[in-house]
Amino acid sequence: MLIFKFIEYKRMHHLGSERIKEVINYLQENQIQFEWLDDCNITHFDDYCSYYLLIEKKVLYVCSIGEADGEKAEYFFSSLLKAGKNYSSTSVKLTFVMDATGLYNMPHSARKEVNFFDLKFREYWQEVIFIYQGIAKVILDMYELHKPEHLVGMRKVPDLQYALDTALKREHKNIDEALEEKELSAMNQKELIEVIQKLKSEREKEKNSWDQQLHQLFGAISNLSWDSRASTSLSEIEKENPFAPIYGVLNNSISDYNEMKNELQRLKNEFHQNLSHELGETLHQEASLRAIFDSLDSILWYIDKNYVLISFNKNFLEHVKSSFGFVPEVGMNLLNQPQLAGKYESIKERVEIALKGKEATYNDKYYEGDKIVKVIASKVFPVMVDGEILGLACLSNDITESYFTKERVNNSEKLLASVNQHISEAIYRTSSDRGMVYINEAFMNMFGFESKNELYNFEDLTKLYTNPNDRKKILHLLETKKKFTNVEVLFKRKNGETFTGLISSMLTVGEDGVTYFDGAIRDVTAIKSAQQKLKNQNIQLKKLNSELDSFVYSASHDLKAPLSSVRGLINLAKNEKEKDKLSYYLDLIDTSITKLDNFIQDIINLSRNSRQAIIKEEIDFNELVNETFSNFKYLPNFDKIEKVVTIDPSIQFYSDKRRLLIIFNNLVSNSIRYYNPSANTPFIKINIEKEGNQTMISVADNGVGIEKQYLKKIFEMFFRASESSNGSGIGLYIVKETIDKLKGKVSVKSEPGIGSIFQIKLPNQLPVES
Repeated sequence: MLIFKFIEYKRMHHLGSERIKEVINYLQENQIQFEWLDDCNITHFDDYCSYYLLIEKKVLYVCSIGEADGEKAEYFFSSLLKAGKNYSSTSVKLTFVMDATGLYNMPHSARKEVNFFDLKFREYWQEVIFIYQGIAKVILDMYELHKPEHLVGMRKVPDLQYALDTALKREHKNIDEALEEKELSAMNQKELIEVIQKLKSEREKEKNSWDQQLHQLFGAISNLSWDSRASTSLSEIEKENPFAPIYGVLNNSISDYNEMKNELQRLKNEFHQNLSHELGETLHQEASLRAIFDSLDSILWYIDKNYVLISFNKNFLEHVKSSFGFVPEVGMNLLNQPQLAGKYESIKERVEIALKGKEATYNDKYYEGDKIVKVIASKVFPVMVDGEILGLACLSNDITESYFTKERVNNSEKLLASVNQHISEAIYRTSSDRGMVYINEAFMNMFGFESKNELYNFEDLTKLYTNPNDRKKILHLLETKKKFTNVEVLFKRKNGETFTGLISSMLTVGEDGVTYFDGAIRDVTAIKSAQQKLKNQNIQLKKLNSELDSFVYSASHDLKAPLSSVRGLINLAKNEKEKDKLSYYLDLIDTSITKLDNFIQDIINLSRNSRQAIIKEEIDFNELVNETFSNFKYLPNFDKIEKVVTIDPSIQFYSDKRRLLIIFNNLVSNSIRYYNPSANTPFIKINIEKEGNQTMISVADNGVGIEKQYLKKIFEMFFRASESSNGSGIGLYIVKETIDKLKGKVSVKSEPGIGSIFQIKLPNQLPVES
């Protein structure tokens, strides 16, 4: 009873269906049992498949079709090993029939560990039968040339039916064997007569060449009719038969025929062997070249001088199909394809350049609308044989990804260049071995150099630091922490100027293995100046706030005290009848009003000094001193004090006269008010002299003096050295503020009972036009 698994052809791979149908039809026609090995079949590749049939439980038939490259070969040998282990055993070994006639290329490059030519691997099988056709012949011939030991014991058969019959031990005879087994005894008389006539004809032509005789005899023999239906055995012909005498001649002819036939067969075998070897070599070379041709990642094609397509690889086929919508064929003229109409001029131009013997490279962009979707880089070069240009070849590569990567890099570089050109931060890269590797324009300008090359050739980078140790500290910081931000450093420009910079840096290792120091420097000199100014203003504001509090308190007291005194004296004067007492009260009122007036004047001077601009004019110190003394003639002690004034007549001094008068008024008034009555000769000495571009003013007296503990406070607002002081307490404060306004300096030396010396240093504020 015939047992086999039903196969649905619709489930089969499109490459192997016809061959497998042929095998199954043969097995079914001859009622041969077989089994479909689904667990070994390989059908998941688009361009390759391999099917396994177990026939009569003793023959494994394997059919492989398609591109047997890369991992496909690995899958094949893995499945074959699996089949050998699962369906063959030491007691019952399978006969292995390999049908590789449908392969498109040679899989030798994919074999890594084992293949069915390996002697150890063939131990799985009782016998290995290989169908010797197509690419399979090239594979076997290649191994016969390079590894003949691998073919020992392998049986080569000419076709599929022969292979299956041999494996199943079925009787199989080809045409040549059938002819060899035919005997003349099976001929009838008519056929024998024809043979004799042919042999006679051949005998007459023995003088001709052996090849011609062989050809003619083979032709004559081939004309014999081997129709067994009307055959008569020679053994059945009696001697009385009129043809009996020629039996001997016929036997001799047959003997000669057999010898010639054997020689012919030997020559045929030798010819076929040589032809097979040469064909195998040619097919091997062609298949190898085709395998290399198709395995290239590049797009490769070749045309002749007339634009006729001679050869191309698979990538060219796929490219043309996807880009232009038609399938290229060998012999096709490129200029006759309407899909390439827009490319005719470009093709002609490139062909003409190549036919002149020149190589050229091109980049072709393919669009969908305005968007680039593919970029192909091509090299077109002439194909020359013995100095003659036969055509041209084109080697192309899809560079779409690298093109867009390069575009992104170019855009990034342009953006980076634009940023580097327009940002104010100084960008740099340095290394310990190479020094300055990269700088931007801002770095060059910030450090005052004329060109980047000047900096690249700058030998000692520590000279860019005001303190050379700062560079060592920064390098140590990078080596320990790898990066830092906003470290304040005092840098030095090429011309020696210094500036404050905030440096941020990081340590990186380049692809070349070199350690680099990348960083940015921001010039914060202006910011530091503004910060310092703000800090000073803040200090000044705090000072003003403190002074304002003190001023409000003291002013209210100093204003209220005279007013209260005046009010009390007025009340007393209202009830006083005596003129002398009334006059005394009025003098006291006048003194209080004068004191109040002086205080108000001090406040006015203080306000003007802080708000009004400096008015520069030439100063006449003689006039200024005389005016000062005249202001205090009313004071009771004025005439008791000797005035000594020394002025350098060569002084040409410019400053604010009104502010100088305030300074002199306050210092002179203090010397008069606090003179020492016990001194032998009370004095005020004023000395004015030139010292460079400055004027030195000294006001000295031998008055009561000031305690040392109060010297640091006398310029504070409303400070009084003693409760008995009758001043407002803001006179010396106004002196200090006014001198500061004029950008001068003041110092004081004083001892109780000896006197005081105020020394003032003022700059000469010459007008610009002078």
